[in-house]
Amino acid sequence: LKLDTQEFTLFTQKPRNYSIVTILTALSPQHGCAPCRDFAGELELVAQAWARANVPHRLYISTLDYMDGREVFAKLQLTTVPYILYFPPTSGPHAPSVDASKTVPDYEQYDVNRRGLKAEQFATYLGNHVGHEIHVRRPIDWSKYGMTSLVVLAVLAIIKLFWRALLVTFQSRKLWETLVLGLSVLMCSGHMWNTIRNPPYNGMRDGRPELIAPGFQQQYILESQIAGLLYAGCAVVFIALVVKVPKISDPVAQRTATYICIGCFVMLYSALLRLFRFKNGAYPFKLV
Repeated sequence: LKLDTQEFTLFTQKPRNYSIVTILTALSPQHGCAPCRDFAGELELVAQAWARANVPHRLYISTLDYMDGREVFAKLQLTTVPYILYFPPTSGPHAPSVDASKTVPDYEQYDVNRRGLKAEQFATYLGNHVGHEIHVRRPIDWSKYGMTSLVVLAVLAIIKLFWRALLVTFQSRKLWETLVLGLSVLMCSGHMWNTIRNPPYNGMRDGRPELIAPGFQQQYILESQIAGLLYAGCAVVFIALVVKVPKISDPVAQRTATYICIGCFVMLYSALLRLFRFKNGAYPFKLV
């Protein structure tokens, strides 16, 4: 269901003998909300899965775009989207039991940062509320399987043709040093967190791209790439200082290279600490 302000107010008012989940989004190109566009496809998969479920629980899946519901966005004081609200039934057989002595909120917010924006995660959340498992079926990407098969065959052919040269290469100490260093930089930059949580590449705030997510509980892919470049720069400069500089025979050139490496390391590491302070102003450490 695609709602406007009036329809949103009508469908979410009490009493309700149905559940309704509303995704507040901004799909207009002028807003440039990449997470909104990505989640629109995931939401379509969940809606199709719910239509196939054929269960007695009445659940409606709806969207409210900023262009159609400015008043609702202003009332909720939203600064980031997508913003997902679940309204449970207040009457009927599927209404949750309520303790009269407690104040129960009218809706529940879906935690995007903790649960993610994948169809499977959102379907699990809805399934827990309606008491029925929702099975998401993704269309088979045959082009992906075909490309994977071609790549595997090409790799096997290359290994067979250049086996001896590859064997010498894999026994290289420098190769493994580089791989280990690259893996360390990748993990320190937050790649594993990105893989698990699947965050957006960047955010939007007040109509402008947001490169760094505030707080240490969330991050964007772009900011982890920035951190990775800073970590890699620090590692390269440090290795040059320890390994390459001592081999310079000219004392003046060696001293100059030492100062340059130290200066570069200080600047890069200071930028890394400033990145942490930008995410959280309470971060206590700084270099310069």
